[in-house]
This record gives sequence, structure tokens and C-alpha cells, in this order.
Amino acid sequence: RTLRAPFDGVVLARRCEPGQVVQPGASCLELASRGPSELVLHVDEGHLARLALGHPATASAESTPGARFDARVSRIAPAVDPQRGTVEVRLAVDPRAPPLRPDTTVSVEIETGRAEDALTVPITAIRDLSSAPYVFVVEDGKLARRALTLSLRGDERAAVSSGITASARVVTTIDDTLTEGTRVRVRAGSGR
Repeated sequence: RTLRAPFDGVVLARRCEPGQVVQPGASCLELASRGPSELVLHVDEGHLARLALGHPATASAESTPGARFDARVSRIAPAVDPQRGTVEVRLAVDPRAPPLRPDTTVSVEIETGRAEDALTVPITAIRDLSSAPYVFVVEDGKLARRALTLSLRGDERAAVSSGITASARVVTTIDDTLTEGTRVRVRAGSGR
């Protein structure tokens, strides 16, 4: 018999040999298509609200260090994997990207929002980030609490749409003993 794949590709694994008796439905060959590359991610469900089809991404493969290539979110699974708490997300890879081998380990950054000239503060400076975010600022030598409205949030910084101005002296030191009204002194040259 001749086995013919419905697409051009590469044999990744051969699980049966000529003359071997196999059961109906058994997998004999594992193939990878020679078509466009696709990245498959399992993203924590907590990030699902920020993901959308078409979001641009930048990726890099461990097999080609330093080379970065573009991709775009092409599919978001309709259901969450209940065992892992993740959602399968597929990204279409730019055809100009270097060739990727199947099962290559890839790091991906998906851009979920963009703001030009945004006022940002370090995530570490924001208290109560998940429900009612606020920061402490120094005003007249005392700490003042300022509620924030955040527009975008990354791993290290968050964009502030209201609550403080660019001239605010935000306290970035993490100290649970700080309270509103506490007298403080700003150290010259330290930015603290």
C-alpha cells in the first residue's frame, strides 16, 4: 500500500514498519506541514480578557538566538482547559521569519495595547492593584494617597490615565508601614 498525506510535509516520527500488523485507527506517521509556521501557546486564563484576534506579537526561538520575528494572534480557543487553567492561542508567523522546526521552544510577547506618551509608574509602586489601585505621593513633606485609573498594564509598569500628574513624586519603596499623612523626607539625588 502507498500512504499519501493530504499536504506536503516532513515526517517527524515513524511509528510502524513495513510488514507490521497495525490496528485500525493506529497512528503510523507523524507529519509536519511545510506550509506557513504557526505558534501554539497555552496562555493563563487570567490574560484572556486582554487578548484579541489580530493582536501583533514578537517572538524569538531558542534555536536562533537574537533573531526576532513578527507574528499575529490568529485563533483563541473558545474554552479554558480546566486542568491547566489555560487557553490555547495560535499565532500566524510572518512568512519572512526564519524557518522554524516543529516543537521549537519560542518566547513570545503579545502587544495587547499601545499608548503614545503615556504617564507610567512602576507596578511595585501601586498598592491594591487588582481592585482599587492607588499610590502614595509626597506633598508638602507628607504622604498623600492618590487613587489611580489605569489604562494599560505591563509586567513592570502601568499607564495612568487619571489620579496623578507627571510632576507627582510617587513613592516607589515598598513599605507596609507607610500611611497617609506620614511625614517623609526626599533624599537628594536618589529619586526616593
